[in-house]
Amino acid sequence: MSLTSKISSLFFCEQKRKRQLDALLEERYQNLYRLAYAWCHQASLAEDLVQETFLKALESSDDLDRLESFDAWLAKVMHNHFLDTVRYNQRWKMVDEIAIDHFYSVECNESVLIEQQTSECLCKAMASLPFEQREVIALVDLQGFSYKQISEITGTPIGTVMSRISRGRENLIKRMQQIEKGQSKIVPLRR
Repeated sequence: MSLTSKISSLFFCEQKRKRQLDALLEERYQNLYRLAYAWCHQASLAEDLVQETFLKALESSDDLDRLESFDAWLAKVMHNHFLDTVRYNQRWKMVDEIAIDHFYSVECNESVLIEQQTSECLCKAMASLPFEQREVIALVDLQGFSYKQISEITGTPIGTVMSRISRGRENLIKRMQQIEKGQSKIVPLRR
């Protein structure tokens, strides 16, 4: 046999072997994908694992001696690649996107201004309330005392405390609306 015929027979044998390997890999895709998905629970990562496994299988197909152990060999290659991926990813800290957005979000000047105006309006409205109403609203809403505790602090019956709180909140809302109307520079359009 001539050297050319030996080379051509080796080439054709190599091509035939690669076609057989391609066919075997294609048959094993679904099984490997299911296994990869069971390990990582992410479709894209499972697809990457299978593709990397196939790539390694094609690169090192000469190492495979017996086709009987082909499935176990593929699983071992994928297992090793999966562990390498997990080790690599452990170096990176997973962070929730919402936390990143919150960290980099900055309140706009308009929000800060609105908050300041609301706070000023509330202070003015509280200051304009009668002392009895201002006192109980501050104790319940700002300090968090219970009605019973407020009754003991002020020396008034619980019913009186409740009515002062109710009337005080109503008056507070009305006065805040009046103050906001007075501060508003917006002129309503006529129809």
